[in-house]
Amino acid sequence: MRIDILTLFPEMFAPLQHSIIKRATDSGILDLHITNIRDYTTDKHHTADDKLYGGGAGMVMKPEPIFDAVADCKQAGGKVRVVLTSPRGELFTQRKAEELSQAEQVIFICGHYEGVDQRVEDALVTDVLSLGDFVLTGGEVPAMVMADAVARLVPGVLGTEASFVEESFSGDLLEYPQYTRPLEYNGMSVPQVLTGGNHEEIRKWRRQKSLEATAARRPDLLEKAALTQEDVGMLKELQQGREKPFRLFVSLVHYPVYNKKKHIINTSLTNLDLHDIARASTTFGVEKYYLVQPQEAQIQLIETLLAHWKDGFGASYNPDRHNALDRVAIMKTLEDAEAAIVSEYGERPKIICTTANVQEGMVPYREMRDTMGEVGGNYLLVFGTGWGLTDELLARADYVLRPIYGAREYNHLSVRSAVSIILDRLMGESNARENKENNS
Repeated sequence: MRIDILTLFPEMFAPLQHSIIKRATDSGILDLHITNIRDYTTDKHHTADDKLYGGGAGMVMKPEPIFDAVADCKQAGGKVRVVLTSPRGELFTQRKAEELSQAEQVIFICGHYEGVDQRVEDALVTDVLSLGDFVLTGGEVPAMVMADAVARLVPGVLGTEASFVEESFSGDLLEYPQYTRPLEYNGMSVPQVLTGGNHEEIRKWRRQKSLEATAARRPDLLEKAALTQEDVGMLKELQQGREKPFRLFVSLVHYPVYNKKKHIINTSLTNLDLHDIARASTTFGVEKYYLVQPQEAQIQLIETLLAHWKDGFGASYNPDRHNALDRVAIMKTLEDAEAAIVSEYGERPKIICTTANVQEGMVPYREMRDTMGEVGGNYLLVFGTGWGLTDELLARADYVLRPIYGAREYNHLSVRSAVSIILDRLMGESNARENKENNS
């Protein structure tokens, strides 16, 4: 593989002339070229930057030297990737490194100053890549990092394929801890499982430690990792061991809520909301499902429905439904639900409200789930019927969750659908993967 790095500061790439990369270039496995972009300027001052059109601070790298440098170093007929390092770029990952390593030539263009003339990206670049959400003085350090990550994946650069197949990120997880001699040092011992010779126990230990490290340091990686049932079980055990105990309650408010004209109204119960939210609550381990309904006629209807499924024919016809509806309690106000939780569990619940409307200070789902596990205690998750909870209810919430966004502009989920989605994000198996959060 040939790697070209186009830069205004070629002296910064001395580290690539040492260690593994040097051995690979000396042996002919890698063909590494560092090119000074100023060599392709045409004025006596070797000017490679100029002022911005439209005004603004700083300077922008000129297109002509870069176009000429790329044309000069680009090999004809091969698979060539041209990478621009930029804080505006896609996040560079191990998967991207693997993808680039399949090319015959990779050309890195190091951005500098305020950036590079957009025409370079439009006409030459195949990939715009960034190391992360921070800004450096230039693109040289990112280019060096990316070039190293790509080069070491080229066959023959490392001693054995296992050297990178089992390491961090190659399986979307962080690597397990590693030990060597001596067996004991300064009172610290190598874990006994690694010295016992039981290969299956060693495999399990390494996988568990890999999952622990990933969950603690890079939980976002768990979402895309290929997890087995064994992995999910390990993560659940890990989560239970790390979390403080907490209880989640659900409340469906029928009053006070808005209608489409933003008038405060009292909505009526739907049978589907009663059953489906009770079933979802039971599935995801919710302690109680509170129906907030002050109207006596509506309360009588709810009691009649509950009696049929809990004590009448429905109880024997469908025992599972009986179990789900056992969690339902009728409350005239949300304050009554709070008081019931305090009475039974001895602690006021923190209020988590939901809304389809965007407002400041909304909490992402993963952050909410982490907060419940780290802080512990009681949490009352509140949903509104009609056109949503009133501003007064939202104002007294301890947390307001971000809305659920779909794939298109249409965004009119039923409340029972919203309940199931949010409970899955907060309490479901996807939490073992740390919940990929929509629009985070």
